Order: sequence, then C-alpha cells, then structure tokens
Amino acid sequence: MEQYNGWKNYETWLVNLWIDNDQGFADTWRERAEAVRDTYDLSCEMQQFYTELAETEIPASGMFADLFNSALREVSWYDIAEHYISELEPVD
Repeated sequence: MEQYNGWKNYETWLVNLWIDNDQGFADTWRERAEAVRDTYDLSCEMQQFYTELAETEIPASGMFADLFNSALREVSWYDIAEHYISELEPVD
C-alpha cells in the first residue's frame, strides 16, 4: 500500500490534518490520549465520534454519501490514535 506524507494513506493524512488544525478537536484528543493511554481504545473512540459526526453532516444517501463513506472507511483511526499516544510523556 502506498503511503501519503508518512501516513497510511491520503484519507488518514487528511483526517489527521483536519483534527490537528482544529484546536478544540486536537486538545480533546490529547486529553483523551492522556486519559486512556491505549492506542486501540483511543482509535475506537475517534472512529465512533467521527462516524457519528459524519451522520449529522453528510446526506443519508446518494452519490456523495457513498463517496464520503468510502473514504471514511479508508481512514486508519489506529494510526491517528497512535500519533496522539506517541506524544505522551511516559508514566513512571
């Protein structure tokens, strides 16, 4: 699989870019990373949050909904969560 700017794919890079460029979302995920300290758990939270958010923003059906949902399925939430977990200071 071809990487994009050091990320698994374009979709993962793009979602991470948007999260990092939104101070509120970035701060929230840093706080959650500190609280859970587990990449898998954080990735599940992120995927659920953005999937539910997308349901309020994207039409329920049609060509654009299909395209969006296809792209969203390609996002590696684990990689994004790992990015936030990797920024944490070790716990003694």
